[in-house]
Amino acid sequence: MSKKKRVSLSTRLQPYSGTLLAEVVEWLNEHQNDEKNNLIAEAVIMAYLPYARASQGVSNTEIERCCWETQNMLDKHGFNLRQSLQVSQPQWHSAVMRRAVSTPSSILEPDGKGELPQLDEEDESDLVPSSLIAGEGEYDDSPFADDEFS
Repeated sequence: MSKKKRVSLSTRLQPYSGTLLAEVVEWLNEHQNDEKNNLIAEAVIMAYLPYARASQGVSNTEIERCCWETQNMLDKHGFNLRQSLQVSQPQWHSAVMRRAVSTPSSILEPDGKGELPQLDEEDESDLVPSSLIAGEGEYDDSPFADDEFS
């Protein structure tokens, strides 16, 4: 029986008290080390496996498949999260889908110049909240503080 080589990651999180990350770290610290490591490992795989595969130079097909699989894992995690905490599906998903489906197809046909006309767009912030998490983005260690798309 051959032993598999172990890969190690050491990191230290020391978020400021009262931040979202501190809230999660305090919750994680309530768990035994093995369970804590498993929770962190699952989250890291769901969030970063496609990036890791892409950095290894795998094919675009493999990256795409990996993205689909990790998205499926994230969807299942979200479902399990809502079930265990007895929280309903957010209703803004339905509002966005209803609006997208109800857009008449004639609006989407190209004009005489072969270009698609601009849709009369409402501000999506009316339909989809930017954040439902109180305090998100208010602190330097917010998980989205240095997001280049914000």
